[in-house]
Amino acid sequence: METVRLLSGMASFGWLDLRTFLIFLAVFLLVTIVIQARKSSHLPPGPSAWSLTGNIFNPRTVSPHVSTTELSKKYGNIFTVHILWIPIIILNGFQTIQEALIQHGREFAGRPYVHMTDLLSKGQGIIAAPYGRSWKQQRRFTLTVLRNFGLGRFAFEEKILEEAQYLTESFRASAGYPFNPHAMITSAVSNVTCTIIFGKRFHYEDKKFIQLVELFDEALKLLGGFWGLMCTAIPIIRHIPGPARRIFENQALIEAVVQEFINQHKDTLNGEEIRDFIDVYLLEMEKERNFPDSCLTDGNLLFNICDLFLAGTESTTTTLRWGLLYMMAYPDIQEKCRKEIDEVIGSSRAPSMADRPNMPYVNAVIHEIQRFGNIFPFSVAHSTIQETKFMGYTFKKGTLFLINLTSALFEETQWKHPNQFNPENFLNENGEFFKPDAFIPFSMGLRACLGEKLAKMELFLFFTSLLQNFEFCWPDKTSSPDLKAVYKIILAPRPFKMQIRCRKALSDDL
Repeated sequence: METVRLLSGMASFGWLDLRTFLIFLAVFLLVTIVIQARKSSHLPPGPSAWSLTGNIFNPRTVSPHVSTTELSKKYGNIFTVHILWIPIIILNGFQTIQEALIQHGREFAGRPYVHMTDLLSKGQGIIAAPYGRSWKQQRRFTLTVLRNFGLGRFAFEEKILEEAQYLTESFRASAGYPFNPHAMITSAVSNVTCTIIFGKRFHYEDKKFIQLVELFDEALKLLGGFWGLMCTAIPIIRHIPGPARRIFENQALIEAVVQEFINQHKDTLNGEEIRDFIDVYLLEMEKERNFPDSCLTDGNLLFNICDLFLAGTESTTTTLRWGLLYMMAYPDIQEKCRKEIDEVIGSSRAPSMADRPNMPYVNAVIHEIQRFGNIFPFSVAHSTIQETKFMGYTFKKGTLFLINLTSALFEETQWKHPNQFNPENFLNENGEFFKPDAFIPFSMGLRACLGEKLAKMELFLFFTSLLQNFEFCWPDKTSSPDLKAVYKIILAPRPFKMQIRCRKALSDDL
């Protein structure tokens, strides 16, 4: 009997705990809903914060840029979505984006404070750094170094063309059977960035080089995936063993590899022989060592390198992969490109940036690859640096905005063929190249991509070099190239294999 009474008491106690917990949970949810409703009352309309089907970050839905397009049809060019309880304002359409980033450029130049991002970069570097003195100095310094190393001049063309030669040799060695070009293209594009940052190129089989490239690729997948979003909304998840921890482990490995390169440069630094970006930064740091408020720090150096490597590799690599895929999907366009290359450049010399004005069709195709490939469907998140009045709303300082670049690149009023891969989007009635204002794959305004000029050079020289040397063919005659994208912050092609036919061998002068 005593046992029965004890069990009965335990059951009652357990029910009391469960009932108390459920009451607490209901009250908590009610209070949260009320607080959220008050916070969101002054924001643009949008799906409920508690709606899974109406939220672009629902892992069960299609890619966020597709969901955003659907929501814009209902809510217009400015609306609010949520990551759990974090409100995010989405800006759509070229005119809206231009008004925000150009007319109100300074107000929208901030980066939102996100605890996870702060843990990863501590507000250092360029891409995720908050708007302020440090960011201005890092960006200005980096642009100056790039110009001093010849960006936009013939000397820099030679660096890219040298790497293009290595890439064509790697492709040529793979002729005769289907192969995946991803690793080769990534290595070639990364090496251009490496010559700037580290003062040298790496062999495509170099273990340290491969490790660095793979770590950055994994970082994009992790940050753009479900657990990246969860860590953004609930930072405490990083302390729980599981997939979320891998984000921070990956970051620690990247920092260790980059720091090793920095330490090597410190040990061999010679002011009389400037080798690369790291040397210039270290020497400038030495000049400002006695200034306690200097923003040229070891931390900023490390994260500037990370930003340059990531931005200088992933976007151009992915664009070139899309380019090869589109050339196989549209062989008639590929043939027109080769015809123009043969007429303007021929086979006896390498391409040059001076050729670009004389090659309107190839130039149009490269731009259409960028537009239709839509590598960055959203720009890096913006935030207001002060209370801002915009489109009839008043936004508090620190409000988070996502700029939907997809909406501008596919806007029906801005393009002749918005939903087709068609180079005529960049050709006038006389067959001359022109660039519509809505072509903003690098974003615009104060936080526009600082690597835009480098990317344009690389895309033209790599693309023309490859088409000058090879014909690209889809290896499976029973199917067509898969043009569906994989979302990992960027939109990348699914892994594919291709076959090449070598064209007439070029002279040794190439």
